[in-house]
Amino acid sequence: MQTQTGALLHQAHMTTIEALQSLEEFLGANRKPPQVDDLVARKMKQLSRTLRSEVENHFGFEENHLFKAFIEQGETGIVTMLTHEHRSILPLAIQVADLALAAADAGFTDASWGEFRDAGGELIEREIFHIQKEEMGLLAAISALLDPEADAEMANIYRAEVG
Repeated sequence: MQTQTGALLHQAHMTTIEALQSLEEFLGANRKPPQVDDLVARKMKQLSRTLRSEVENHFGFEENHLFKAFIEQGETGIVTMLTHEHRSILPLAIQVADLALAAADAGFTDASWGEFRDAGGELIEREIFHIQKEEMGLLAAISALLDPEADAEMANIYRAEVG
């Protein structure tokens, strides 16, 4: 059964996967630092916005609201695992977002391109795996643990805090 909260999280996951796929294509197409023209600059700014939204707002919603509801019902295993992954992904996503934004303004140097490629590749791997876990486990757990009223309330909180 699809919940309102699950549908919102799924939509955010799909947006993030799309951004990560675009990043993967960009990294694969450029062995050397690419020229940053207007199109690349727009892509870098969009990537930065998407990553920040995912790690700061999406993770924050899960940890500050959804996971608390799970803990209240004794479901700590999934919360512990996903929170641990958030702590691993958060600094990496912020690093990639910051590097993308800097590149949009000043372009890539050999050093910044190497750092961006390495961090971006690691982020893609970690975040895709994390999203897969949430899609398979977290969304099902929401429908099992939240009644329709709690789901509606949680979805309203998500819309207010994440968008």
